[in-house]
Parts: sequence; structure tokens; C-alpha cells
Amino acid sequence: MTKILPYLYIFIGVMIALATVLNLLQQPASYRIFLNYQTENVWLFGLVRGLFASWFLFDGIKRIKARP
Repeated sequence: MTKILPYLYIFIGVMIALATVLNLLQQPASYRIFLNYQTENVWLFGLVRGLFASWFLFDGIKRIKARP
């Protein structure tokens, strides 16, 4: 499981980033950030989702580099 976990983190980060871009291209009336929290501000949505995606991506890359 420890060998697959970094790749799973990277996959989740890419999926969050892709879903964010696709959602921004659709331009709905409100954006769902996390769980039940919604906003109408595009910049806040992009910032929060970008932080989540980068967190998963950087953690996955860090775990791959840390493996012996």
C-alpha cells in the first residue's frame, strides 16, 4: 500500500485540478468548494480548489522522492 499511495495522491490532485478547470469553463451560478460550502466568487473557488490540488500533488511527489 505504501508503494501505491504517492501515485494515488498524484492521481487525486490531477483529478481535482481537472474538475476545477472543467467547472470553471462551464461557469455555473454557484461553485461548490468543499462538502456543503458554496460560493459565487470564481477567484475564491479557483484558489481553494487549487490549494487542495497542489497539496495532493506536492505531497505525492514528496513521498515518491523520499522512497529509498
